[in-house]
Amino acid sequence: MAALIDTSRAGVWMFADSPEGKVLHCVALYDRGRDVMLRAPDLYQVDVGVYIDELLREGFILAPDARTHPATAICNAGYLIPNDIHSVLEVGFSVNGVVCGTFSCEQTGGRQEWTQRQLQLLRHIGSRASLALMNAAAAQIDTAPGALWEPSSPNRLTMSAPLEPKDP
Repeated sequence: MAALIDTSRAGVWMFADSPEGKVLHCVALYDRGRDVMLRAPDLYQVDVGVYIDELLREGFILAPDARTHPATAICNAGYLIPNDIHSVLEVGFSVNGVVCGTFSCEQTGGRQEWTQRQLQLLRHIGSRASLALMNAAAAQIDTAPGALWEPSSPNRLTMSAPLEPKDP
């Protein structure tokens, strides 16, 4: 996603509920310049409410100068400045009309003037990936013991040779 959008970092953030209100939790954040996955702190509505409200209301945030943009400037001290982030492009994704998270692009080292094409491309990625992402996040691993094979004929285990060779 970072290469496709041509940005320094790309990430996926999911909304969760907490006693303090909504929280955005970083599921994955890739730094293209260093070719590494990074950790990012959770963003709590109580701390960055303007940002979360804008994202929920508009469905996206396009901030070529994230440090002065009304929705993202609140993140300066805790996230933007310490991580050298200058520009942010965020597109919320939803499942069944409920905003579940955001696809995020961050430009480090200097500003990026986001284009309409980049915004549309990120929206397209979001619409294609959101349902799969939600299914993966909600999936549970079945650890219950089960049969070694299904009883249906295509999956039936058959043995045509003895397990141990006969002595000559």
